[in-house]
Amino acid sequence: MTKLFVFTADLSDVRKALETSVVNPIERGKVLGSFSDASYPELIEIERRGRGFYAWGVPPGSQNVANWMYMSTGDYVLVAYDETYRYFAKVLGRYESARAATAIWGDPSEGDNAREFLFFLSEPIPISLPIEELQTYLPVRHRTFGKIAEGRLDRIEDEFGSLERFVRKCILNKSVGGPILDVSGLIHVAEQQAAKLKTNDPDSAKAARRQMFEILIRRRGHPRFRNALLEAYERKCAITNFDAADALDAAYIIPFRGRFTNHPSNGLLLRADIHTIFDLGKIAIDTRSMTVVVSDELRETNYRLLAGRPLRFPTQPRHRPSTDALDVHRKLAGL
Repeated sequence: MTKLFVFTADLSDVRKALETSVVNPIERGKVLGSFSDASYPELIEIERRGRGFYAWGVPPGSQNVANWMYMSTGDYVLVAYDETYRYFAKVLGRYESARAATAIWGDPSEGDNAREFLFFLSEPIPISLPIEELQTYLPVRHRTFGKIAEGRLDRIEDEFGSLERFVRKCILNKSVGGPILDVSGLIHVAEQQAAKLKTNDPDSAKAARRQMFEILIRRRGHPRFRNALLEAYERKCAITNFDAADALDAAYIIPFRGRFTNHPSNGLLLRADIHTIFDLGKIAIDTRSMTVVVSDELRETNYRLLAGRPLRFPTQPRHRPSTDALDVHRKLAGL
């Protein structure tokens, strides 16, 4: 089960440390020079996935160490100060290293301990969400470093289906200004509603068909937007080259926020299953190489073959996908 951690930065010295390793990336030499050669491949992968090195560390202390040991790759982290959640990130790895802590944050002041219990993060996403807005689900008071209790996470999972869906709906959506399409959630709700209909009732069956057609149309994208992408990508999937038009969807790169997001540069023509995993943040595009990045979960499936695959471009430059939009999508996915 994915877990959620919160650390606070209300004190001036802590805020300074935050600037050094969360607000800004850490100089790679400080990281790579602080660990053994055996850790080098892992660190390079963390740097790739995080788009640089971002990290936080906590000093020794029974509660700090217990929470740190409870942390796993893939868990979520919120950073808070001034009664506001300020950053969101994913955990990419954790290490115990006083040497790395000193290289990153400098020698601790007299009476303090080094932040030797480190955890590396994906590139943090800036947010500005008052803590009180989430008090239904999360505490309004946080330790300097703590984990959200399992009881609260169970409630979140019961209500939203998963912690990921809660984060997307209640935290990240508010930072990018519009709803992120959660296809799995949409399908789940549709299935629940369809199950309530009596299949032996002609009127109910008709309603079920109409409902599913409405979902399909919404899923495939606004007709004009989809037609524009079909033309721009010559009726082929931008990632797989699949050419059966009936199975191709118009995928928004960043959330729909009005007509301006219907421009082809904010879309990709994708095979339906690729659209699903794209919306779920299981794949993203590395704009430095314009190739596909795949989540760890998919690396254990046949979708691992997508890793490193180049993105196909429309013939018209003005229709090419926005690198800014692709970067936002990748940051939201934590890839």
